Amino acid sequence: MAGELQWLSVAEAAKGLRAGAFSAVELTTDTIDWIEKTNGITHAYVSLDAEGALAQAAAADAALAAGEDLGVFQGMTYSVKDVIAVGGLPMKCNSEIAADFTPGADSTVVARMRAAGAVCLGKVATHEFSWGVTSPPSRNPWDGESVTGGSSGGSGAAVAAGQGQVSIGADCGCSVRNPAGLNGVCGMRVTHGRVPTTGSVPLSMTMDTIGPLARTVTDTALMLNVMAGHDPLDPTSSSAPVPDFTARIGHDVKGLRVGVPTGYFFDHIETDIRNSVLAAVDTLAGLGAEIVEVAMPNAGYAGGAFLFVIAESAALLDDYTHERAGEFGIDVRNFAELGSLLLAKDYCKAQQLRTLVRTDFERAFADVDVIVTPTTAAVAKPPVDHPIFINVSYPDGHSEDTLWAYCRYTIPVSMAGCPALVVPCGLSADGLPVSMQIIAPAFDEQTAFQVGHAYEQATDWTSRRPSHLMNSAMAA
Repeated sequence: MAGELQWLSVAEAAKGLRAGAFSAVELTTDTIDWIEKTNGITHAYVSLDAEGALAQAAAADAALAAGEDLGVFQGMTYSVKDVIAVGGLPMKCNSEIAADFTPGADSTVVARMRAAGAVCLGKVATHEFSWGVTSPPSRNPWDGESVTGGSSGGSGAAVAAGQGQVSIGADCGCSVRNPAGLNGVCGMRVTHGRVPTTGSVPLSMTMDTIGPLARTVTDTALMLNVMAGHDPLDPTSSSAPVPDFTARIGHDVKGLRVGVPTGYFFDHIETDIRNSVLAAVDTLAGLGAEIVEVAMPNAGYAGGAFLFVIAESAALLDDYTHERAGEFGIDVRNFAELGSLLLAKDYCKAQQLRTLVRTDFERAFADVDVIVTPTTAAVAKPPVDHPIFINVSYPDGHSEDTLWAYCRYTIPVSMAGCPALVVPCGLSADGLPVSMQIIAPAFDEQTAFQVGHAYEQATDWTSRRPSHLMNSAMAA
């Protein structure tokens, strides 16, 4: 089995570890070897801590040998988005401003993963201060050329490429979901407050979340079991009870009402994405779910209302904008300076629009259990002459920057405060991943996992490996 262990899911590897089929050190060694072989394709890792990871794996093996079973994540491998603190590892945030910063302590989520016996492999690429959707220099393992999404682009690429079983990402407007979708893995934006953000660099004071990325729905739920729960050090952390997020995995979807929005969520979209998501809806119907059209008349306001996040980000980056603006990348500097120009009345109007968007979801959830939409309007695109500004054109003649192509369908969900699970549901004609997001009411991640797992079991999308990566690795 040596040489293939890195592709095992957490659920599979946890069983093999306890059956004595391999050790945590062997699992970690295989994964590190694979990262060293393939990171030249993905450029996902910005800091690989091989020595530290092997020491953690040896400790996991020793604990198991001594009869100390810490749970399913003991000895399992993960990476961390480079805006989330891992004590002793650099946290550069993909910015010259933070190039010399190394935190002395773990973020809360990393501390919880350590307590569960998980093995931290290192830090993966993010867009600068989480403000973007391309995460340079990372590249998509499906073609080796296209962007990975953002801002947790390194997390999406690493998980898809077998460079760690799971990854910790962060999502404000889209930043777990579009990297999961563009790289063909699972990921969840959790309910705001469900997972503590302590020890992460913030983008928004009202919408930031930290969430899991994994290759299967089950692994995504298992990871959330470890990370979720109140943290008194985080003023946005919720004290809502934390259920077992795997409790309804394996339950069928017969009788569940699945909402499919009319209009906005299927406007200005690539044909392969529209067809794949609608085919996924048909699959859910075939599994016994009732499909219901739902109206989202205010969703189109979400892009304009996103101005309030620009204002919040500008407030958080204010000292840097005044003193070190020249060290920002051009896109982040533009956002920071724009946010500084917004007026209080602009912020208030944006919040009023946010309320209208949230009302759409509240009304829809009075009639349905979940809502299914595309995750992105376009598949991953290669940079043309700049790794940030990439234009996308649609069959209907509409054109936009990838910032909106990858966030237009996710931002309304963030504004509503809902959880959303991304699950792969197809490949484009060019062989790039297509995905859907399964949106549930606040604090009802369990239902999203139930629906996502039912779909996953009826298809084979989550079992597919990135074609370019595998071909290149075999040729090496």
